[in-house]
Amino acid sequence: MMEIYDMSVKAFISCRFPVVDTVKNICDMLKPEIEPYISKDVKHGSLPLKIKEKISFADCLIAIITEDGNSAFIQNELGIAFALHKPIFAIYEQSIDVAGIQPFLSTFIKYSKENISSIASDIISLKSAIATEIASREVVGSEDELLESLHENGIQGIYHDRSTAFIAFSTIWERETNINIIGSSIEGFKRGIGIEARELLLTKLKSNDNTNIKILLTHSSFAKYRETQEKEKNGYIVDQIKATTLMLEEIKSLTNSADRFLWKYFKGAPTCFMIMAGSFMLLNPYLYMQPAYFNFSMIVKDTNSPFDIFNHYKQYHFQRAWDHTTLSVQDSGVKTKKHQK
Repeated sequence: MMEIYDMSVKAFISCRFPVVDTVKNICDMLKPEIEPYISKDVKHGSLPLKIKEKISFADCLIAIITEDGNSAFIQNELGIAFALHKPIFAIYEQSIDVAGIQPFLSTFIKYSKENISSIASDIISLKSAIATEIASREVVGSEDELLESLHENGIQGIYHDRSTAFIAFSTIWERETNINIIGSSIEGFKRGIGIEARELLLTKLKSNDNTNIKILLTHSSFAKYRETQEKEKNGYIVDQIKATTLMLEEIKSLTNSADRFLWKYFKGAPTCFMIMAGSFMLLNPYLYMQPAYFNFSMIVKDTNSPFDIFNHYKQYHFQRAWDHTTLSVQDSGVKTKKHQK
């Protein structure tokens, strides 16, 4: 393996207690590029200040989550790492639901208890991701050059993930009445932002009769490709698209929104999650091998230049895709029980 570190990266290992052999085996796989630290005495003493001190000295936090043991400390340790702006990674058993912590993660690995060694190649990729993440947080160039570049491109903010970006974007969402959204399904709101899309859309449409929302989703015929890439179960994303369709139909009925609330399905793999609200836009690029909401996000505004980020995405990522007569269709390609009657 190519050397990616000049020296070992110190990683605070957040795990369930007592520490099981699986955690120790994974820590051995992380060496020598990653120097893992497992706090043994702190857990029983419940000393949050000492935990904070250890995390602050680390370059990153890696949560190794098994089915066995007590997980009470993991959420707290992730919260401390997040507050300290430390990169957070996770290695967890396939059967475990980590939806509550996913918005905080830079990347993750799923493993099978029956075959731990199968993640060896994923561990190598994780080491590279950790090195890249740590390096990306170092400021390069003068502040004046950076500010000038941000201004020219209409960039209002760059954020670690979709969830953090939407917190900053929320005031724009509440204020604006013309909204366009691109995403594989609406599940990305819950898993990537931590907000139920149903309530978000329902409240928006009910609060103002002038609100217009268009949503461009992924056609079900392309879902299987994402499932394979992101190591999701067969049919998982198709089920999301099916559930999204039923949800949108319910919202339209409850709000009597008619032409104010429209959606289509695009026959292509998604490249960037997008919310365009008025003259502002939240962008969150998709990754080939991972859900987009783990990736960085940015908020941009319309600078009135046809060459800026906002207008490029408005024209090529949304409008031309939405207007395409064969790529964008009304039918998701999956039949719900309602449609089968």
